Amino acid sequence: MRFFEIILLVIATTFPILFLFKFRIPKRKAFAILIGIIFVLHLVLEGVRWQMSPGYVMILGVLFLLWKQPIKVNMNLLVKIFIATGFGIILMLGWFLPIILPVFKLPTPTGNLEIGSKYIHIKTDRPELITLDKDDKRELMIKAWYPAQIADENLENYLDKGSRLGFADKYGLPGWSMNYLDLIETNTYKSPKVADGKFPVLIFSHGHYSKAFGYYALIEEIVSQGYIVLNINHTYESTGSIFPDGDLRLYNTTYDSLNNNQEMAEMAWNATQEFKRAESAKEEFKAIKDLMENYIATESIKRWSKDISSVIDHLENEENFSFLTSHIIKSKIGVFGHSHGGAAAGQVLLEDKRVKAALNIDGTQWGTMVNSTLDKPFAYISSDWPEEQPNFNKHAFRNKSKTDFYNIEIENSGHSNFMDIPLMVNFAAVNEAGSIDPLKAYKVANSLIIQFFDKYLLNKSIDILEMENEYEFTGIKIESGF
Repeated sequence: MRFFEIILLVIATTFPILFLFKFRIPKRKAFAILIGIIFVLHLVLEGVRWQMSPGYVMILGVLFLLWKQPIKVNMNLLVKIFIATGFGIILMLGWFLPIILPVFKLPTPTGNLEIGSKYIHIKTDRPELITLDKDDKRELMIKAWYPAQIADENLENYLDKGSRLGFADKYGLPGWSMNYLDLIETNTYKSPKVADGKFPVLIFSHGHYSKAFGYYALIEEIVSQGYIVLNINHTYESTGSIFPDGDLRLYNTTYDSLNNNQEMAEMAWNATQEFKRAESAKEEFKAIKDLMENYIATESIKRWSKDISSVIDHLENEENFSFLTSHIIKSKIGVFGHSHGGAAAGQVLLEDKRVKAALNIDGTQWGTMVNSTLDKPFAYISSDWPEEQPNFNKHAFRNKSKTDFYNIEIENSGHSNFMDIPLMVNFAAVNEAGSIDPLKAYKVANSLIIQFFDKYLLNKSIDILEMENEYEFTGIKIESGF
């Protein structure tokens, strides 16, 4: 919470209690003027946000009671209980909402380079399988993050309109409920020139039904260290995409309900139960082999892998990417992703020879990995999974690799610790974060990602296994292979 918000809520909590116990308050109007000044300073310097609405109501009530001469009113016990209960509810909401949905601060990037971004619309000749119109072709919005030279450009707002409206729609909230995100200060500038030099390219794929561009804490740091990151928004499978003509395409719930159906649910349930009953690794694999190859997630992983390859195609040939052309090391392309996007990163490493290295962040590796042997560097970074969660990945990666392969766990982290969600929603019961401090989790994850790609795209002499000692007090486990 911000400085004046805390002061206002302390006032809104304290003064009603003083009124309730009939405490004599001297110079009431002077107090009212002072509180009014603090209120105005908050509005001007910090800005209005809806989470403070219960606090605003209480402050206006305090101002009314201080300014107006006290009137003695006889109230029976029932009325007093009703008023006290109402006050308690408003007071609880007044503190709860601003704390769990804060005006958060993004980590400050530690690299030497400034950060710019630009949105790019690409059209493919691939059929769009998610819509009902057979003539539809797959289209994608890409956010290019890049090292920048800053002149007089402005910092961009946190999250684009598509991500905001899609996130609100996912949780049944009105669109305006995301307007408070205008108060979040990013470290990324809108469409500046690219910094001098050539940089390796990383393509990033988001989690399923998540905010495609809601990974500032990871991506800003990576770009500041000298990488171009092409952040894909997988149309109809993120919370929302907005196109240059204003067309908003939200997550396609119709497609999801038709395909992620009862048959798929039963397949997943039966395989998981057999997996849990298995008494050997061989029995575990037998239980889930069909699931790994034929579950609905496998289909979308393959589609996302093709999305990534389409981005590389356009990067090589598309005019929209021309501003980056002279700044790209074309032979140095890596892919990473979170959750579903992490599995897509693993899949495209198998399918596209132009991808030199890939990293899966906390994603179950659906797809053809289960029948494949990797011949390019790969790392899997996981959160600290609970013991009861079945680990299908040890079988997805059963054939290991002909080259470097890392299995890394960040202890006490949760699935969302690689997203901005722990900053955006400060409530452990719903944000799926672990007990680790969010800023520490970002620092460790970023270091792992950057050093992995520094080693395999830039040929730097780095021992990934040594990072376990570097972060021994945070708690990471690194194995070479599964």
